[in-house]
Amino acid sequence: MARLIPSINNRCRWAQVLPLLVLSALGPPGFCVGLVPRRALQVETRIPRNSELRPVILCPAQFGTEEDYEDLKADLKSRGFALYPAPLSRFDWLRIVPSTLTKEFFTAQLRPNKTLGFFYEALDKTLARVEADFAPDVPISILGHSIGGWVARSYIGEVLGKDARLRRICSLVTLGTPHSTPPEDSWLSAVDQTRGLLSFINREFPSDFPLRSSAVTCIAGKGTRAPSSIQSLFEGLDEKVWDESLSRSKLLEQLVALASYLPLSGEALGVEGDGLIPVGTAVMPGCASLVLEDCNHADFVPTPGRSLKLPATYKWYGSPEFIDRWAKFL
Repeated sequence: MARLIPSINNRCRWAQVLPLLVLSALGPPGFCVGLVPRRALQVETRIPRNSELRPVILCPAQFGTEEDYEDLKADLKSRGFALYPAPLSRFDWLRIVPSTLTKEFFTAQLRPNKTLGFFYEALDKTLARVEADFAPDVPISILGHSIGGWVARSYIGEVLGKDARLRRICSLVTLGTPHSTPPEDSWLSAVDQTRGLLSFINREFPSDFPLRSSAVTCIAGKGTRAPSSIQSLFEGLDEKVWDESLSRSKLLEQLVALASYLPLSGEALGVEGDGLIPVGTAVMPGCASLVLEDCNHADFVPTPGRSLKLPATYKWYGSPEFIDRWAKFL
């Protein structure tokens, strides 16, 4: 037992992020947890020149910043892609607050163009930057992480839908994006975390629309399986509290998965997903999909300052071995 109990320092750090874990599970998807410093960038492969790179616009997870994707940017560059994260700050998300005081919020009828205007503005700037760095007619891929995936769908449909630039969007790849709302026959269908945003997007821009279905790929992670019963959650508790070899708490990960899977899919016990997003929620009918084993949602948890990082043993979509699986769809 003593061998498995974390050190005081590690326990303090877990206590520091626990409120964020719970918040991420109960609030809109897009939060993750992390505890260790960023890994050093060690790119041994040849870095292509700019003229050889293909531009990719990234729609970040909720509260994600450019800094949070530095490792992913370097890894994609070594594979021939220039990643352009939308320039969002943590505080940009505060611009959602006025929408929470409206009738549309309480009746779950929020609309993306009014609520997510700050995100659209950041994507406009990113698109202009890509065109300046490459050419006005350069083909562009869009990568969406977490809720950034359905924001990307909304932006493509609402902003680029009647624009000639839409014809240059060659692909959309989403990583751990909650694309679907809970089943209508579930009592949780009335608990809409997006307050109507996702329902509107699915209704107006279903699945691949207005892109070709062959251009959209949904990537889901299967890194955390929720316990099959409440009783099984506490079985082997000594080993679950803390695994020193992995610097992780399986108990905490399962608790967060239970709290996050339930409002998203209408069920939680025995459900598999990336720790925040169930597999079934991360795919769309009519679109290609890929499920990654041992893949979790993200390697960072946002804070008012620098994000906290998860240990390297907590693999996510941006881990090098997984990038090679989905980058071919860009």
